[in-house]
Amino acid sequence: MTMENKVLLYTVVLRPILSYGSPVWGYAANSNLKILEISQNKTIRMIVHAKMYMKNFDIYKALKLPTFENFIKKLATKFFDSLPLTNNYHILNLENYTPHDSTKRPRRILLDSYNPP
Repeated sequence: MTMENKVLLYTVVLRPILSYGSPVWGYAANSNLKILEISQNKTIRMIVHAKMYMKNFDIYKALKLPTFENFIKKLATKFFDSLPLTNNYHILNLENYTPHDSTKRPRRILLDSYNPP
């Protein structure tokens, strides 16, 4: 199998499994997120047969893939931006979200807008 096909298989099958439920991972411990990131890095390194001295960032850049953290942030942004457009009655009746308070919420943590007091 060619490397392009392996990367395609990864992006279509494995990455969605690894990132399932990511919009609510704001409350997840950093150690748990690190486990998922390590799994992704190992998979990508196996696909390209990377040597130990190759940096993960360089591999992602060469393959034009976002890092796990950036991919999760992109998914969270899409999810939270699509909430007001839903046709679910119960979601529409929720109060508006105010991102400027100092509470620790998944959206603020995932989107780098959380600055603890």
